[in-house]
Amino acid sequence: MHISDQTFDDWVRQYQRLLFGIAYWWTGSRTEAEDLTQEAFFQAYRSRSSLREIEAVKGWLVGILRHCYAQMYRKGRSRMEVSLEEVTQNFGETMDLRSAGTDQHEFLALHQALERLDERHRLPLVLFYFQELSYREIAEALELPLGTVMSRLSRARQLLHESLARPVGLTFMKKIRKVNGV
Repeated sequence: MHISDQTFDDWVRQYQRLLFGIAYWWTGSRTEAEDLTQEAFFQAYRSRSSLREIEAVKGWLVGILRHCYAQMYRKGRSRMEVSLEEVTQNFGETMDLRSAGTDQHEFLALHQALERLDERHRLPLVLFYFQELSYREIAEALELPLGTVMSRLSRARQLLHESLARPVGLTFMKKIRKVNGV
């Protein structure tokens, strides 16, 4: 399949915020997220002929981003945790839970419950509910069978529900910024 430079440029404009938001969530660094997003688009451009279906472009790009992050992580770059709230505030997530009639304590409880989930459950949940990727796009991005994605989402919702159902003291903490000479 031939993908024109114009089509690819359109994809960059359309999906740049999505990839940057995910990269920032993973790295915790604006600079590293920018580098990671740029590398993902570079790799995608180089391998654009491997895309089988135009409709799968979002999942394909997220999958490439995931591979770029794995390579970066293997090279020993440090990972700084970033809160889900910070990502949703700054990088255009599609769902703002606070505007849906959720009070601050409920939002904080949900936020902390999400952060307690292990990555294999949290990532599909975030991609599905906050980034609005379809099951198929998540499966392609994470290189998992569709049934595994559905199972992990189901399990993640169950774990989240259980975590929110039992009374837990909310943890209030200051945001600590990593100073990199900036």
